[in-house]
Amino acid sequence: FWGGRPGPPAAGKPLMDKAPIVAFVGSYFPAWIPSILLGILCALMAYRLLSRFAFAREIPLPGLFYTLLSGLASMSIWLFLFAHSGA
Repeated sequence: FWGGRPGPPAAGKPLMDKAPIVAFVGSYFPAWIPSILLGILCALMAYRLLSRFAFAREIPLPGLFYTLLSGLASMSIWLFLFAHSGA
């Protein structure tokens, strides 16, 4: 039926062996949550810094710029803090 390709995962068998999780006050949650929060914080700090020196109004698409900056910071933070822990 599957033509030689691997079939669907067996019931109860996880798709991944390890998920990147962080222990925080005794509970486990995905590692990307603090990374996203820190990325948003970095984008807010960049906005305040650029506003202080009057560069914020020179950015042509500020919504897109700060969204992409937040994403870049989030992914960089995740790589720096958690990329080595899953292997």
